[in-house]
Amino acid sequence: MKSNNLFKKEKIVSLIVVLLMIASAAITVNHSLFGHSVESIREDSSVAVAQDSISTLPDGTTVIHTRSLSGTINGYAGAVPIDIYIKDGKVSDIQVLPNSETPSFLKRALPLLESWRDKEVGMALETEVDAVSGATYTSSAIISNVRAGLAMYEGEGSRTGKSVPVKIWIALGVTLCGCIVPLFVRSRYYHRAQMVANILVLGFWCGQFLDYYVILKCTSSGFLLPEGLIAIAMLTAAFIYPLFGHPQHYCTHICPLGSAQQLIAEICGFKLHLSQGLLKGLEWFRRILWGVLMLFLWTDALTGWMDLELFQAFQYKSASWGIIIAASVFILLSAIVTRPYCRFVCPTGSLFKRAENIG
Repeated sequence: MKSNNLFKKEKIVSLIVVLLMIASAAITVNHSLFGHSVESIREDSSVAVAQDSISTLPDGTTVIHTRSLSGTINGYAGAVPIDIYIKDGKVSDIQVLPNSETPSFLKRALPLLESWRDKEVGMALETEVDAVSGATYTSSAIISNVRAGLAMYEGEGSRTGKSVPVKIWIALGVTLCGCIVPLFVRSRYYHRAQMVANILVLGFWCGQFLDYYVILKCTSSGFLLPEGLIAIAMLTAAFIYPLFGHPQHYCTHICPLGSAQQLIAEICGFKLHLSQGLLKGLEWFRRILWGVLMLFLWTDALTGWMDLELFQAFQYKSASWGIIIAASVFILLSAIVTRPYCRFVCPTGSLFKRAENIG
């Protein structure tokens, strides 16, 4: 009995340590924790911060200020307010105002601004713009701000796109099934059905999964409901379930990439034999890789590695070919080597293992 209590205490201590590690990384990289900035944003003196939503310059140019809207349109580390300049019925310029976004993510998203320039307002409103790979949250915030600002100019109210799509509720349902049903149902057929739903719904359709990008975003900015309910359920399965005797629940029952590897593994009966020495070497490689990547976060250096986690391949429309090819290779390799990415590479999985005191 004492041994069990000691084991559980060790897990709790490991979880607390990991949570502190994540919090310190969020503060270092994004300078905020649960929506509270830990350092003041230095305002560029050349940019005037308008108090009104719409103002007019001496030359007749109308300027739309989305700062009043941006509280509900967050990017990766916070709001991304913009000023939209309209002259002669066309979008003449768009400027991003001072914000708390990670500079590398913002830099990747800035080319999006050219998508609306020199277009009539009505046409700009109808322009479909895809998020940028590696800066999905930042670019999505810019897109939403532009649409909201242009809609305000047109007198249509705040067209922020914040009405919750049906697919978000479906994704939440799939996530809750992965969290709850396996606790009571031990069926191979159900597990396969859940894995297929994880891949198709959570992965390809909705792009809902846990990676460092999402975990740091939630830690920095908090949860925007109701979409945040999915992240809350996934984080609960990843960090809390192991305390109650359900290790690696998220990785086994919810993760789309883990599900893809499991399904492919069932197709092929042959499995490549890996020696104990090789397995030990690969395990040490995973641990060292994770330690180095965490060091990058704590020193705010080379944080772009978060863009390279293979979960991004599910968002194939915006993912790079390198990510798609790498994910495909690992999924195919899983036919003869059990869950190779999960076991020997995955930084997010390593974080979960460290929280469970098993990695």
